[in-house]
Amino acid sequence: MPQISTRRTVLALSLGLLVAPAAAHAGAPLTISGASTVDANGVIELITSTPGLVIFDNRREADFAAGHIEGAIRLIDTDITGPEVLAAHGAEADTPVLFYCNGLSCGRAANAAEMAVSWGYTNVHYYALGMSEWGELGLPVVSH
Repeated sequence: MPQISTRRTVLALSLGLLVAPAAAHAGAPLTISGASTVDANGVIELITSTPGLVIFDNRREADFAAGHIEGAIRLIDTDITGPEVLAAHGAEADTPVLFYCNGLSCGRAANAAEMAVSWGYTNVHYYALGMSEWGELGLPVVSH
């Protein structure tokens, strides 16, 4: 019997190790259904090759002022009350849009991207790792 108990313990510990990395990113999802998840390279590609891209920084004013991706419009997720709010910033349902915040610990970009998708936006991009990755890579920011 001790051998079976040891096997169960080893199996439980192994499963726990497989689940642990996912738990470390519990604040926000890595993907949003209906949106394309991009990393920093994907953001750069979108900026350089996507005419009409509207970039939404979904962080608080202080974070935005400290540094944001050039061309981004600060629009915190709680202020996005309907598609007309996005449209007021030049983002219609077929406009390519990118949402980002402070990364997986934030969740505001995930909320914004989910709302856009639910309102029929068809060209939604979600930068899940957000400014956490952007800063780690030393990529340029604009501040004011």
